[in-house]
Amino acid sequence: MSSSLMTALRSRADTLSALESAVRADEPDAVHQMRVAARTLRANLRAFADVLPDPGDLTEELAWLGDALGPARDAEVMAELVLDLIERTPEDLVLGPVRTRVQEVFGLEHEAALALVAEALDSDRYRELLASLDAYLDGTKPSRKPDLSRLHRKVRRRMTAALPMPHGPERDEAMHEARKAARRARYAAEALGHPSKPVKVLQDVLGEEHDRVVTATALTDLAAGAHQAGENAFTYGVLLGLVRCDSKSFDKQVRKAWRTARKEL
Repeated sequence: MSSSLMTALRSRADTLSALESAVRADEPDAVHQMRVAARTLRANLRAFADVLPDPGDLTEELAWLGDALGPARDAEVMAELVLDLIERTPEDLVLGPVRTRVQEVFGLEHEAALALVAEALDSDRYRELLASLDAYLDGTKPSRKPDLSRLHRKVRRRMTAALPMPHGPERDEAMHEARKAARRARYAAEALGHPSKPVKVLQDVLGEEHDRVVTATALTDLAAGAHQAGENAFTYGVLLGLVRCDSKSFDKQVRKAWRTARKEL
């Protein structure tokens, strides 16, 4: 297991540095993959803190890089989600320049975010992060067999707390926290060579609902912008209705996913 863990950490570190040119060129999915690599490395260093040497500032620096990549990825995701909702909407209910506004708003956000990404990749801080990561991994070995029980307990606690909560912002946040715990547990299991499809399914179900929550907020902002510009904001209400309808099946889906995933947690 220890060799599997170090192999996984090294693979993620190599992916991180190898993606730099693709991210700078804004190639499809490159920002997302670099963000996943940074997030996975950080999650694994935290998950295995009891068996790995102190990584110093590495977890904080990986969080910084992930935060720098986040807005560019978020703009991509929001544009895709909203445009998909528009495609599902009858043309006679798409009133005004809805597609154009969506593409322009998220296009500008993506462009601005990419400038911040380039600034981060050009920085000494990024170069120092890569060098520190390489140095840490080159001389690191786990002190003993890793134990995932703590991560599993956290997923169980968060899911048990979130499921009975009444619908609303507090439940949305609790489900989001459960999703993050499931993601950390999944990353850790994968690093040890034990991928769990049920835990991934749970994470995906929770992630899709989180996307709907964020999309609802984005649609409200888009509607406000359209109204201020003198455009018809009716369609944004229709799109919000679609999001709400999609959420109606969430409780059934998440309870089903949890029944299966908890057998492995």
